[in-house]
Amino acid sequence: MMNTPSLQAKAKKEVFLISGYLLFLAGLSLYLMLIPSNTQEPNFTLETLFLNVVGTVVIFSPILYIWWRSSDEVTLNPMVSQDIKPKPVLSIITLAAILPAALMPVDVLVDHFLTFLPDDISTAAQSINEQSNAIYIVQQMEHSALVIVSLYIALAAMPAIIEEIVFRGILQHRMHASGLKPMWAIGLSSLIFCIMHLQLVNLLPMMILSSILGWLYYHGQSLHYSVLFHALNNAISITLLIGFGGEPSTNESNPWFWVISVGAIFIAIMLLKSLHTTLRSEDIAHPNQAQ
Repeated sequence: MMNTPSLQAKAKKEVFLISGYLLFLAGLSLYLMLIPSNTQEPNFTLETLFLNVVGTVVIFSPILYIWWRSSDEVTLNPMVSQDIKPKPVLSIITLAAILPAALMPVDVLVDHFLTFLPDDISTAAQSINEQSNAIYIVQQMEHSALVIVSLYIALAAMPAIIEEIVFRGILQHRMHASGLKPMWAIGLSSLIFCIMHLQLVNLLPMMILSSILGWLYYHGQSLHYSVLFHALNNAISITLLIGFGGEPSTNESNPWFWVISVGAIFIAIMLLKSLHTTLRSEDIAHPNQAQ
């Protein structure tokens, strides 16, 4: 069925409520991080990992409640019914594997940009970035077998599932159902995703990542593809952190840096073009079209 004006109005109202709530949470988190603290650094354990997952579900529960209240409206429900195709899955796995290399020039650009900022602003931005990043948790924990498995579950799999439901399946989906063009729905939901994560330093690379996730959801017509890519991206980041004991250093003066980066960018573009062909079908049914 076609989206009626009343359904579009309902979607707009819910987009306003959800976006306002997420921005409020981001502002509150930023405020708490900026408050000087005399307490010792937190000691992360398996229990804190479990509480981190529970806390994520709790803070997103009002959004999940909005989804539940509107679950009788088929066009407002996240898209999960599309059959999963093996070829896109292989492309998504490859894309997730080469994306860190493709984003290395962006990281270099961000580092150069920080040098132009006043020292206090640059230091504050990097501090907020570290506190809101999973890197902080991974580096604080002992890397036993049980801990490593728990890290992959708590910081890779669970956030991917929860965040893709909230940001793509609920927020982006409602933005599109409210009448926004796909590009705007993907862009705005991705911007809110980045703000929510407080990645001030990594805003540009995270915006690229989030846009890919939104693009996969829109063209794949299913949360499965974006959840897979999100989980793989998180898992690869954790693997690099455990393997290198921190973020691997990059040296842009080395010619191989640019050879690898440009090659990865080219492969990423080819994979996205392939995914655009394999995911899209003639009878694709988007939120503001016939269902």
